Amino acid sequence: MSGGGIGLEEIGVSLRHSLTENNSVSGLVYANPKVLQRSERATFRDFNRYHLGGNLIYRAGYDLTADVSANTTIGADRAYQNGTILFYSLTAAGTRGTELRDNKGEGAINTGVFAQQEFRIGEHLGVDLGARWDEIRYDYRSFINPKLNDARSFSRVSPKIGVNYRVSPTHSFYANLGGGVEAPAGNETDPASTFGQDTVTAINPLLDPIRSTTYEVGTKHVMPFAGNLFSAFSYDLALYHTNVTNEIVPYRGGRFYFTAGKVRRQGAEIGAALLGASDLELNGSLTMSHNEYIDYTVDSVHYGRAGKSADYAGNDVAGVPSLFYALSAGRSISEAIPLRLQLSMRGVGDYFVDDANGVEVPAYHTFGATLSTSNGINVGGVSLKAFLSVENLADKRFIGSAFVNPDVVNGVPVAFEPGAGRTFLFSVSIGPPNR
Repeated sequence: MSGGGIGLEEIGVSLRHSLTENNSVSGLVYANPKVLQRSERATFRDFNRYHLGGNLIYRAGYDLTADVSANTTIGADRAYQNGTILFYSLTAAGTRGTELRDNKGEGAINTGVFAQQEFRIGEHLGVDLGARWDEIRYDYRSFINPKLNDARSFSRVSPKIGVNYRVSPTHSFYANLGGGVEAPAGNETDPASTFGQDTVTAINPLLDPIRSTTYEVGTKHVMPFAGNLFSAFSYDLALYHTNVTNEIVPYRGGRFYFTAGKVRRQGAEIGAALLGASDLELNGSLTMSHNEYIDYTVDSVHYGRAGKSADYAGNDVAGVPSLFYALSAGRSISEAIPLRLQLSMRGVGDYFVDDANGVEVPAYHTFGATLSTSNGINVGGVSLKAFLSVENLADKRFIGSAFVNPDVVNGVPVAFEPGAGRTFLFSVSIGPPNR
């Protein structure tokens, strides 16, 4: 991709009215026009969109008994996006050519209605019950060939059940059951080009709504210390299991998308922080997961092998690393010098970029450093806050991203994009003086 520009504007109004001390109604409306120009796949693309939406929410709090309190939330939201897309030829300089190759409109409406009931039982137990209905509708039009016009809807009722038990004011355990529905993004609804399917309908007929159900258990704990060296230690631990139906997968370098049968995602997320003297803070996080195709057969006709198919059940989900981790250490330099220094490291595990699990991206880790003002420096009646960050401190070469199920040219997968080298970030902000 090369060349292009973007223009964004946003305006919104939110209102909240208290009916009684514990009952309120709130609403929000917004408008967000967008203009985007970019070149991709030898085509100059001109997007003009407008995004409108809003919500209305009612909240009520009340006591059922002396030991049981409740909160009820009922609401609805709606978002609408529409606009035109013009595809032109691309000049050698990467600018818009004179040949108009496509002229289409893409609209989408997302409507949701939800309700949530919370109960607080005594000092320790909390129970949350809820449900949400979503309908996401696409409406695509071709101004060159109206026979391509098409519309599709994706909908689901998603439940939510949560239980939280407080062992103490600083230690709790929780368990959640939730569901969700996700519709493909705009570019993911483009039809497949195999056998000219992109001239049959404006919306990919191979897509279905992505539905998921997640089970999660975890604990949160803050432990204060009485010593002078460290003042507190906190940690979060969560285990999750997610079943996904119709996992979305890109094909032929992202030219079109397909939904796999079933995917299972399992993992653990751990976070910890240690606070000490002189504003010392140590942080760490770790995410380990196993993401596996459970039911997935692909028709190889889309790769020019008519009559063939491949069964990828048991393979790792393409494009998803099984390991993420991060460490950081920061502290104020001294009371006389109002600066804070932070050193960090982040890493990503290896992963496959194709469903057959034959093309692998190696693991990598990078280091960074940030020097910032602690709380702002008063200068001339204003407060100055600034920071200087250096990402990829060692200027390490690594693969930052990769195309899933990439094109293969002369037997070599065209998949990889390099990660950013050593990068400097500098920011200054001015505000009212510190008191």
